[in-house]
Amino acid sequence: MKILEKYNKCTFCNSKKLVRSNEKNPLNNFYVRAIKSDLNISNQLINKIKVYKCLRCKIKLNNPWFNKNISNKIFSTIYGQHNRSWENLLNFMNNRILPNHGLLYDLLNKNIKIKNYAEYNSPFMGLFLNFYFNETRQNSKYYKTLHNNLINYLSSRQLAGSSIKQKILSEKKSRNFAIKINQLKKKLKHKKNIIKTLFIDNSSLGWGLNDNHKSVGSKTYAHELFDLQILNLIYHKKYSFDLFGIFHSLDHTFEPSKLLNFALKNSKFVVIYCHNQKNGVTKQHQFSITEDFLRYLNKKKIYNINLTSIIDKSFNTSEIYFICSKSKRNIINLKKKIYG
Repeated sequence: MKILEKYNKCTFCNSKKLVRSNEKNPLNNFYVRAIKSDLNISNQLINKIKVYKCLRCKIKLNNPWFNKNISNKIFSTIYGQHNRSWENLLNFMNNRILPNHGLLYDLLNKNIKIKNYAEYNSPFMGLFLNFYFNETRQNSKYYKTLHNNLINYLSSRQLAGSSIKQKILSEKKSRNFAIKINQLKKKLKHKKNIIKTLFIDNSSLGWGLNDNHKSVGSKTYAHELFDLQILNLIYHKKYSFDLFGIFHSLDHTFEPSKLLNFALKNSKFVVIYCHNQKNGVTKQHQFSITEDFLRYLNKKKIYNINLTSIIDKSFNTSEIYFICSKSKRNIINLKKKIYG
C-alpha cells in the first residue's frame, strides 16, 4: 500500500508555487515514533518527507506526506486521543489549573464584548475552560467531584456484553451519578453565561472519532460540562458570533482556508493559536503557518494583530497567537484598546 502522497498544491491557498526549503525536519517525537512503529515503516521512507514553502501565502508544508487514509489512521487510531487537549481538561478539573494562554483570555474579555462564542473541533484547547471558570468560580474539590461523576455517568451505560444483573446494577449507578451531577450544577451561582458553540467535522487531519479518555469522548464531556451546543460544520450556513476561536486546529484540517473564511464570515473577530515552526515541519503535521503568513492575510484584506508577544506567555515550542477580522475598523479599534 502506498503510504506517502505528493501534495503539489498549497494546502491553504491552492497555489502551485512551492519551492523546496533547506530546512530539515525536526527529529523524531512521540507521534513520529508511534507512526513508524504502528505502520511498520522505515527511517528511509519517513525521511522522504521534505519541507516546501508556498511562495504565495508563505506557509510551510511537508511534501510528500501521508495520504488521507493514513492521515485518518494517525489521528483516529495511532494517536486517537488528543493528549494535550485532555491534559488541559484534567489539569483544570483535578487541580484548578487553566490552560496556559498567558493573558489572552483577560485581554480579549476586557476589550471585546463577548456574548456569543464559538470554537472548532478541540474543546479543551481554547477558551471554553476560561469562560466556564469565570462563570462558576468553585474550589478544587467541587471540580474534582464533578469530573469523577461526569466520567462515571458518561461511561456507565457502556454495557455491551454485560449480564442482565450487571445491566440492572448499572442503571441504578447511572441514575445516582446523574442526580449527583445535577446537585452539583445547582450549587453554581446564577450568573448569566455566554452562549457557547462547538463546530465539528470529520477531517482526516484532526482528532475526532477516537478522542477519548476512560471511554468518554471529548465532545460528549464538553457538551455536559460547558452546556454548549455542538453543530456540524456546514460552510454555507450563517451564524453570528462575537468571537470565534481556532486553537491548534487550523493546521488539522485539509480545508484551512474554508474554515478561516467560515469563521470570519460569521464572527466579528477570529482568534487563532497554532504552530509557527521555525525549523522544518514536524512530520505528524502536513503544514505549518509562519509569521509571513499574517502579512499575506493582510494583503487579502484579512486584517490581523499578532498577539504572541503581548499575552505574556512562556512558550515550550514555537507557536503563534493572532486575532483577525474582515473589518479593518474592528482591528483598528481593538489595537487602540490594547495599546492605548
